[in-house]
Amino acid sequence: MHGLRTIWIPTVRNKTIIPQLQSMVTNEIISAFDNDGSLRTVGPGEADAELDVTLTDFTRIPIRPELLDPLTTAEYRFVLIGSATLMNRKLGRNTINGVGVSGSSFFFTQINMPEAQRQVMPWVAQDFAKRVVTLVTEGW
Repeated sequence: MHGLRTIWIPTVRNKTIIPQLQSMVTNEIISAFDNDGSLRTVGPGEADAELDVTLTDFTRIPIRPELLDPLTTAEYRFVLIGSATLMNRKLGRNTINGVGVSGSSFFFTQINMPEAQRQVMPWVAQDFAKRVVTLVTEGW
């Protein structure tokens, strides 16, 4: 990240079956960079670096069963999986190349599983964005 001051974040590519996820994750990544302050988000013409992110998959991991019905899951961990590539325009090469990133959060199924999953998506997108920013700024 040495020498980089600005970054452009094009719209995230969404290869999952979750509709409209790319907009939510792109906005969260931009907000996370703005909150972090290490790199300033700018348009494509003035950026020192370009961050390409692709959402590839998601999974629901059962965490806890229902108390009265142990065959039914009460709580899940929702994990969003993707990859990130950082193109350093000053060097003319990728400094991060297709590194895996994931974000997650927990949700209770309640009565309606799709609705519960929809409600957890903003928190998953925030966690994913935070991990992308950490990858870029700290190199982990």
